[in-house]
Amino acid sequence: MIKDAEYIFGLKIQDRVSKLGGYGPQGEVIYQSHPFGCPSVLVDSKGPATATFMSNGSVGFMVKLKDGMEVNVLDSHFDPVEKRERGVPSGNIWLDLSDKKQKRIVSLINPENNLNCPAQSIKIVKRGDPFRDMWYCSQFKNLWTAVRLFLVMTEAGPVLNREIYIKNTGKKPIKGLLWASYFLHGTQKFVYNKELWYDAGMPISDTDIIMTARVPYSPILQIKRLFSQCDGIKPSGATCDYAGFFGNTATSAAMPQAVLKGNFLKQGVGKKLTRFSTAAIGANRFTLSLNAGRNACVRQKLLYVADQKLMDTFKHNARYTQPAYSAMTKAFKNAANALIKSLSETNHATEKREAAGAHPNFEIALPHQKVAAHYANSVWTGVRELYENCRAHGAKLADGVELGTRDRGQDMWPMIKEDPVRVRSDLVHVFSFMYVTTEGGFGKNSPLTLVEKLHGMFPRQYPSHWFNRTKEVKNDNRPYTDSPVWLINALNMYIRETGDASILNETVKTIRLTDPEHPEISGIIGCDKEMKIVEVLFEIFACFERHANDAPLGCCQILYGDWCDPIDMFGTSEIGNPATRGKGRGVQIRLSAHVFLALVETIDTLINNDTSVLITFANRLRKNIIKAAWEDGANAGFISAIHETGYTLGSMRDRDFDRINRRDLTAQAFCLAMLNTKREYLDEIPGSNGMISKTLKTVDTLFYNKKLGLSLFTTPIANNEQAIKLAGRMGIVPSGCAENGEYHHAQAFMHLFRLGIDGQADTVWEQFKPIMSALRDESLAGPFETPCTSYVSDKEDPHFGKGMYFGLSGSTDWIIEIFHRIAGITFALHNKSIPAISIAPNLPEEMKETFILKRLVHAWTGKGYQKIPLTLTLARKGKGKKQTDRIIVINGIKLENPEVWNLTEFNKIEIAVHYFYA
Repeated sequence: MIKDAEYIFGLKIQDRVSKLGGYGPQGEVIYQSHPFGCPSVLVDSKGPATATFMSNGSVGFMVKLKDGMEVNVLDSHFDPVEKRERGVPSGNIWLDLSDKKQKRIVSLINPENNLNCPAQSIKIVKRGDPFRDMWYCSQFKNLWTAVRLFLVMTEAGPVLNREIYIKNTGKKPIKGLLWASYFLHGTQKFVYNKELWYDAGMPISDTDIIMTARVPYSPILQIKRLFSQCDGIKPSGATCDYAGFFGNTATSAAMPQAVLKGNFLKQGVGKKLTRFSTAAIGANRFTLSLNAGRNACVRQKLLYVADQKLMDTFKHNARYTQPAYSAMTKAFKNAANALIKSLSETNHATEKREAAGAHPNFEIALPHQKVAAHYANSVWTGVRELYENCRAHGAKLADGVELGTRDRGQDMWPMIKEDPVRVRSDLVHVFSFMYVTTEGGFGKNSPLTLVEKLHGMFPRQYPSHWFNRTKEVKNDNRPYTDSPVWLINALNMYIRETGDASILNETVKTIRLTDPEHPEISGIIGCDKEMKIVEVLFEIFACFERHANDAPLGCCQILYGDWCDPIDMFGTSEIGNPATRGKGRGVQIRLSAHVFLALVETIDTLINNDTSVLITFANRLRKNIIKAAWEDGANAGFISAIHETGYTLGSMRDRDFDRINRRDLTAQAFCLAMLNTKREYLDEIPGSNGMISKTLKTVDTLFYNKKLGLSLFTTPIANNEQAIKLAGRMGIVPSGCAENGEYHHAQAFMHLFRLGIDGQADTVWEQFKPIMSALRDESLAGPFETPCTSYVSDKEDPHFGKGMYFGLSGSTDWIIEIFHRIAGITFALHNKSIPAISIAPNLPEEMKETFILKRLVHAWTGKGYQKIPLTLTLARKGKGKKQTDRIIVINGIKLENPEVWNLTEFNKIEIAVHYFYA
């Protein structure tokens, strides 16, 4: 630890971002002061455990049991979404340097919490793989300190590690007290909601604390061990008694009364067994005496025991017959000592950590755009958090938690690169939620009934686990029309990047709505009908084709929302009547273009299936979209939504519901990709190049702002009754915010699709820069290494340009893909008739033809995945302006084209493209 701490202390900012800090030489995120608004967040998962560390000291530690139950060992005290405190810190460390003249106490996690002992400087360091740790460093007069937090997995269970380092940099001895505590979450709530009733805790020694929590009416016994190892510092007390440490009800957990007084409180139980009447904590005191130049270390391990044999043994040893405190104490101590002995004598405490130097799942280097590369890599560290804490996710549902269908579909994209096993399992699960609402076929009458429209659709949210499908589940069943399209995107990407087409033949179940006439209040229940996933694909597209055939404009209809869900009143059959949502025949153009793109990529994926019906639908749909929504002339572009009576959203021809001209970015982005899509089986679109040029001109002139990037709407929607009645929830979303202003997610659509057009890389890079937080200054009001959801876009708003909702942004998925698109890497592992990997770089001028991408390719073998490290190096040679040669080398062999056909022949792939100038 000393070597690590010395390295962190000496770490300098190599690439500065703002006054807040910047990046170190290995891409370390370094803060020299705290961001306003929202802290930096690091999430790590090991086995069943997830730890969340924040730069402000908030710590969360959750373990998921085999039955799906989530045990919150430590609760985060700060909500990074709402950007506010929601409790007291679950872990803290205090250094008491008081003398006879003055009390001097400071928190080593957050030195702003101090008593006459301010820090001269702070440094917070966040590192991604393979370390995945957070450092809190402070410098005081004649002293500097460091605290490191990280998660490891042992055979006994997950361990939250906390390492404390103190060094005397002065010329005189330093004496004081060090306090460390964890405020543990008690027994998980059940019928009486009293978490502490079944808790018990006891210091077995000054360095070993055992805490337990029984779950009533279950065999579950939660055991936590807090173990301290000391070097250069002496342990001098411990307790599990909340009241004996924090003090009376007028004191604050930010500065406990025991810390202020320098000793555990007399009204507490001290080292005795704590149970029932007071919350359990783990608090330690250490006595410090450091000579000049010396250092001290404390290593604390908070173990959640997950080994069933250890739990069973503890329960056996903790039995007692006499109903007395003394008997219970003796039994508890015996069980605790046996547990400690078992952990010390076996290999249970061995840490399992990823080896440094392992090939990364994703990493880029841009020698001429270093901050942007650091940003991309730090964004990658948030991929796991995004998947675990999906934006539309969290509430208990069935046997798991609710997951947003559209969100999950996109969040699978980066996870394919890291954990395709899990993605495959999740895809099979989510494809089992297709609605079956009719068995008797569909009549030719128009309009379709709502029940007929729902056949082949998916719910807005679904449960992560659902073991008994005969039991009704009350989830959010509003059929957001694009939910299945995002799932199709994820499925196709999974097949392209792994080559695993066998997933198409997996058999999945289906579901029924208990009240299909009113899906917004309906539950779901399992249906007997089973289908292969490939059959589900055809059912979904057949559903969309029915919708398009039913609509007068021949495009896909709005039901209860779309990606930009606050516009569902465009899907009413009676203007302004919410009871008729989903019963009208209004269309959403972005959705329609999205369906077209999904059709094309599915046709490309299903190389062994007859896709003629999909080809016919794709050609007809594209023609109908252009006919219904293209507006030529000044500010040319595509309308976003059209009610069946004719009023619109996103028209520049005085057709919008409020008679205000505007354009919507998402419609331009997806329609741009639609126009730019070419295949032999697709009919040519006369004038498509002209429409592309005009659309890009509109984007550049109406949407772009140097501080914001691209706005979602060129003119926001007012918050008034007219908007609520004719558009939908958009009439409530604050004007100039999120989907009603600037939205990173929507920007990313345009940036990715525009990269597919020749000659646009420089413009894309310039417009993409504003949403890279690391290229903003501290006015961002949040962490610079993490994307936010949106910026406040109204110039008159005092919060103009500030970020909202950092971390859990869907733009994360798209940002990773944008960098792949810039590198020009394409995967087609499923199709043996074309290269499995091909490279067509699309670098902006500022990158100077230099780009390094490292990632893992998980190639399907039929029985599993072969991990193949891939390194792509694009490099410019020479200082001249004229390119004289291009040399391609793959695994040391000079080739004509930058492509690889058969991946399984290699245990690694190194592709180098050198551009020579003279």
